[in-house]
This record gives sequence, structure tokens and C-alpha cells, in this order.
Amino acid sequence: QQAEAPQQAPLSPQPGAGMPANQGPVQVTQTHARHILIKTSAVMTDDQARQRLEQIRQRVVNGGASFADMARQYSQDANAPQGGDLGWVNPGEMVPSFEQAMNALPDNGISQPVLSPFGWHLIQVEGRREHDVSDELQRMQARQVLFERRAEPAYEDWMAQLRNEAYVDNRLEKQDRLEQNNR
Repeated sequence: QQAEAPQQAPLSPQPGAGMPANQGPVQVTQTHARHILIKTSAVMTDDQARQRLEQIRQRVVNGGASFADMARQYSQDANAPQGGDLGWVNPGEMVPSFEQAMNALPDNGISQPVLSPFGWHLIQVEGRREHDVSDELQRMQARQVLFERRAEPAYEDWMAQLRNEAYVDNRLEKQDRLEQNNR
């Protein structure tokens, strides 16, 4: 899963202030989700991974096991010990195939196996909420302003260091001098 900030248009800093302008509340619909990831490999083919997830899904849907328990047992993801819990996910944080399948599910729904660049997933949506992300957006923008302030001087220092350490051997000039001396 890609961890990205919500995709909002960047704000330009106020002249002289160096900080982004306050835009007011920015509401997004967040989804609380869990997932089970089965990675494909030389040992686990696409078909085998998909079939295993279909079997797991049947056990959960039929009430034989909880999604969280199945995630702890089968998921090959860092979230497995937490029952595959991804927490509250903002729009744009997940890869497109995962996000599309997640958004199509009702609350408490469980997806069919979904293929992503990471492998095969089962997704469970636990709920949705409207959340104000303006604080997170302001923090991200402040970090961006600070990064931009530091990036230019760091780049200039690096270029100066490269110029100081560079050695140029102008062989054409040496060849011309040798030829002139031999005449």
C-alpha cells in the first residue's frame, strides 16, 4: 500500500509569512478496513493465492472464523498481527485496484480476491466516516515549505563541493603545447 497524503492542490505561501494560508475544513470520506495479503512467488502461483483467499473468504462468510483471526494466520503483511487492520484510510492512499474494490464494498462487506502489485488481497470494510483532514494538510504543507527552503542551499552546497573536487585534464591543450614545442 502506498502511504501518501491526501491529494489536494498545494497552497501557495502567504508573502513573507512562509506558511500556507488557512483554507478551512477539508472533509474526506475515510474507510476503516482490514485485509489479508497473499504474495505470489515461485512457490505460490496466482491461481493458488486466489484459491486460498476464496477458501478463507468462505470460512469467514459462513461464520466459521473471524476475518481478523484469518488475517493473523494467513496474511503476509506487516498488519497481520493486528488482524490485518489498516485503520482509517484516506482517499488516494491505496493502490487503485485495492481502493476501487474497497470503495465498492458496503460496511462489513468482504471482497472477492483482488489483485494488486503486492499480491492478492481479501478486503473487509468495517465502516466509513467523514473526517476533517485540514490539520494533516497544513502539517504536510508546512513540511513542504521547510523542505523547499532547505533544498536549494543544500543543492548549491553539493554543486560547489562537486566543482571543488572535480579534476579536469585538458589533453587537447597539452597536445597543442607539445606540438608547438616540437616545431
